Amino acid sequence: MPFLEGFGYGLATMLLIGPVFFTLLKGALDHGTPGGVAVAVGIIASDLLIVGICLSGLAAVVEHWLSGPWIAVVAGVMLLAIGIRYIAWPVVFLEQAVRGSRKSMAGLLAAGFLVNFINPFVFAIWIAAVLHATHVHGTDAYAFALGMLTGIFLTDLGKAALAPRLRSALSPHLLRRMHLVIGSAMVLFSIRLFLHAAERWG
Repeated sequence: MPFLEGFGYGLATMLLIGPVFFTLLKGALDHGTPGGVAVAVGIIASDLLIVGICLSGLAAVVEHWLSGPWIAVVAGVMLLAIGIRYIAWPVVFLEQAVRGSRKSMAGLLAAGFLVNFINPFVFAIWIAAVLHATHVHGTDAYAFALGMLTGIFLTDLGKAALAPRLRSALSPHLLRRMHLVIGSAMVLFSIRLFLHAAERWG
């Protein structure tokens, strides 16, 4: 069944560790489960837009656009800025989750949307998934995509619910190290994107 196959693919994405994962984790730690959910909603909203673009027949156009270096440079600069911020200004005291205002929740939603949408590798994954679904399932590719989106959203909600449970075990020293790890990971992802752009220019 296409939906169940797509659902399995969506669940498998929980194994992927990238900028999107760290953004969701940070939102959940700073603002509790609601913060993580806000990021998850932003992520799935951008995934819906990407899937819509791919299913509309524009996958080849998007793939050509992704092959250019500029999108990688823009994404790399944004991830580099986020990484430096985490490293230079870590939040080391989390006595209790800060209840987010509507403005902060909107900011977290936007962060989830942008970090996911600007990532060329997310586009590449969806292009591959949609091309596979179209080739194997034909008109049922929509069911496959819906199943995959459902799996992704449920795993993100699970991460949002579980992350705040770590708060009691997070000492200031561990939080500082966690911010260093997250920030360093963001910087490494940005370097990867810059290298990708350099290869295209070369």
